[in-house]
Amino acid sequence: MMKRRIEPQSGFSLIELTFVVLISFVLMAAAIMLTTGTQKAYKANASRDLVATELRYARELAMSKRRNVGVNFITPNEIQLTVEYLPGEAAGPAIAPVYLNDGDHGVTTGAQFYLFATLPDTPMGFGHTQAINLAQPSGGGAWGVMFTTSGALVGTSSLANMNLIGNSNPVNATIFLGMPTNISTARAVTVLGATGRVRSYTWTGTQWAE
Repeated sequence: MMKRRIEPQSGFSLIELTFVVLISFVLMAAAIMLTTGTQKAYKANASRDLVATELRYARELAMSKRRNVGVNFITPNEIQLTVEYLPGEAAGPAIAPVYLNDGDHGVTTGAQFYLFATLPDTPMGFGHTQAINLAQPSGGGAWGVMFTTSGALVGTSSLANMNLIGNSNPVNATIFLGMPTNISTARAVTVLGATGRVRSYTWTGTQWAE
């Protein structure tokens, strides 16, 4: 009588299945971390670009309308532009403020005007004592600023009556921003007062890159 041959059963052992599950969890965790980091970088870049775009718009508006345009940075994440009409001139419609973080006002957990104290100044070297750093080239404190009809960024100690004062005071500006809990989201925007040129910077982990 022929004996039946018993074939070995194919499949995975419990140890092999455990390793597969563990590897899957590791890959999922890495994917989540990568996605989260990418989202934060995207939001930080979007906020930086919004600041740069708003500054360029203010400069172009001043030059095209032949009227000074005030720029007011309101913490934590608001930018307000104001056309400075001449005395007795009918004022046009107000410009709506813009906010970082997809237009959310007052969000303190997302991108905001923020200075990471351990980071160096940008290559422009305009100073980094505060998140919104506005100063005359020869030194000075934080000022209200406006773009003139020539495209320069100038400043005065008050936003009031900026059409009458401050025209001879070029102001170099650096606006630092990021998410306070994540230094990799550090970004900066600079303005050269004399010309109004706007530049954007990203912190790479070792330096500011334009």
